[in-house]
Amino acid sequence: MIFFTACSLTAFMLLNCFPTTDTSFLYGQPCSDRNTAYLYATTWRLPPQKEINCVDITGLSKTLNSKIDLSNFTAFFQMASHTDTLYADSMNLTRFPIAIVHSFPNVETIDMSFNNITALPQKMYKIAPKLTKLLLSQNRVVMPKRKPVLSSPTLHTLMLSNNKIRKIYKVSFVRLPALEVLYLDGNSLRYISPDMFSPMKKLKYLHLGQNFLGEIPPKTAMPTSITHYIVKSQKKLNRRSIRHGNRRKQFSQ
Repeated sequence: MIFFTACSLTAFMLLNCFPTTDTSFLYGQPCSDRNTAYLYATTWRLPPQKEINCVDITGLSKTLNSKIDLSNFTAFFQMASHTDTLYADSMNLTRFPIAIVHSFPNVETIDMSFNNITALPQKMYKIAPKLTKLLLSQNRVVMPKRKPVLSSPTLHTLMLSNNKIRKIYKVSFVRLPALEVLYLDGNSLRYISPDMFSPMKKLKYLHLGQNFLGEIPPKTAMPTSITHYIVKSQKKLNRRSIRHGNRRKQFSQ
């Protein structure tokens, strides 16, 4: 778990520059041992104050990828039902923990950075109906070719930095009407077009830095809602990667 006082620079900048909700990750009383509950494989630890604002489930890292009987934690979920911030970072997760997330109906911020998650639930709005921030940097999320990466009418911030994403599609973000902040930096994107982002009518901040983009659309060609358009520090493809890519295209024809 990363408390606000020691959060990563990227997350710190994201959440301070574009405040969109009053979650404990950021506002009011930040997450600390005084308001954070900890869930472990066989037990839990509650904070000294009665109100639980944040929950840290990183103690389940060795069991969450296998079957786990959540009925053993019914009392905990009831006590923590009003939590708005969930920490599940650095757990070696390979799948999005749907059942766990669904157990916190009021969660607004989820941090699942530094895992190995490859796919996201399509109907995120049913699992986390109040979700506003989803932090998934340093995972392995793959964009589906013919359907959205996820659907959520409430999501304001989506961080997909450093996921080795090679392609995004016109349908990737069509089910995110409230999205204002999108991080796609540090991936392996080679091509983008303005229409990939046009469905997000409220998008203000788009970070595409440190990809492999050759031709980058000018800001004037992008949706007019975007006020911060970051494309700096593009990486260069080495000749070996280019030859390998061309060879794959020949074999696929």
